[in-house]
Amino acid sequence: MNFTELLEHSNVDKSVIDDFEGWLFHLKDIKGYSDNTYHSYCYDICDFLIFYQFYHQEPLSHGILQNLNLQTFRAWVADMAAPREYNNVYKKPLSARSRRRSISSLKSFLKFSSSKIEGYKFGYAEIQLLKNPKIPKSLPKPISEEQIDQLMDQLVKISKKSWVQKRNLALLYLLYGCGLRIAEALSITKNHLTEKESITVMGKGNKERIIPMLDIVYQSVENYLQELPHDLKPNEPIFVGDRGAPLKASAFQRDLKQARINLGLPNTTTPHALRHSFATHLLKNGGDLRVIQELLGHSSLSTTQIYTEVDDVSLEKTYREKNPSK
Repeated sequence: MNFTELLEHSNVDKSVIDDFEGWLFHLKDIKGYSDNTYHSYCYDICDFLIFYQFYHQEPLSHGILQNLNLQTFRAWVADMAAPREYNNVYKKPLSARSRRRSISSLKSFLKFSSSKIEGYKFGYAEIQLLKNPKIPKSLPKPISEEQIDQLMDQLVKISKKSWVQKRNLALLYLLYGCGLRIAEALSITKNHLTEKESITVMGKGNKERIIPMLDIVYQSVENYLQELPHDLKPNEPIFVGDRGAPLKASAFQRDLKQARINLGLPNTTTPHALRHSFATHLLKNGGDLRVIQELLGHSSLSTTQIYTEVDDVSLEKTYREKNPSK
């Protein structure tokens, strides 16, 4: 069931569905959002429109757009944070971070719609008054250098197929050796591998960045490609599953989960933790914060600065454990 069918099945008013479809085109073809962001934003709006109908006991239509007020928005955010007694997109309570994204999605929809239809302007003004849920502060949890080595050894034991072993190893090297997001790594094609010393990736918001690539990382990818049993076009993702279809993030996450369970590592040992480890280990070894920001593709330095706190915690732990005065 696609997004439009979901809304039709939920008896959302056709005029609003038409507005929603216009926004879908804007997200995908004009803004060029990644598949993950696109789907998350779309699910958020579907969730809101279904909630609206439950909350007001009538579907939203152009005739009652004035009901898009602060009270309705607050009720939706509270509803997403609690167990629901009716069928909606999200079955379980959403985290503060996910609710903040949902608010951002709705702001995007209302801003776009208000540029086309006058009635949406009131709702767009009202949602600016909505406060974002506070996100509990938590530091990234990197993996130690020793644990990285253990994961490399364990990952090759997850599958008996040699090419899958090399695929998983190449992915781990890209995540840890280049600080890539899992979605960025899985989007790599042969066209991205024209230079041996660097790799060009497309990050969030279609921002392109060039990342230096160590020889060991490049060689791990080459070893995988040489053994890959599927023929790929230069513009097709190089990481594939057993049948040659593009590899899903969940498949690598499953293999990494099995590896960390075998090693007894914490459940924070995820693909994204490898990216955290890349940044933390660079900083610990004297890397410049601005350079790390560029390598990670962060638009704001404040996002990268969190790794200085991780490093401070690591230094304090080392001091307390290794202090010769103990």
